[in-house]
Amino acid sequence: MIEYRFEEELAYAKHYANKLEDGVVEKILSSGEVKNNDEALRLSSFFWKMVDASIEDEENKTKLPWVEGAEFWNEKLMYSLSGYLERSGYESEWDEVSDKQ
Repeated sequence: MIEYRFEEELAYAKHYANKLEDGVVEKILSSGEVKNNDEALRLSSFFWKMVDASIEDEENKTKLPWVEGAEFWNEKLMYSLSGYLERSGYESEWDEVSDKQ
């Protein structure tokens, strides 16, 4: 299971999965687990799309329900998601996607 240090991390990730209309990631977040390499790649790719979307939201001064800025939550989620993928044997998928950023 994906372990979050803060419950807001999951809400933040779900907000962006919904905003980016990524139903696959919404299901991964709801189940709390990745089932295969394709899902690991999808979750990794989503993370970076979420970062881009959150930066755009901050630049546009989009009001979000979190007091802390996007950088704060993106950093927390990076540790939660990358740590989960590493522990689950999907470190190479995370690295593959992250190296393209």
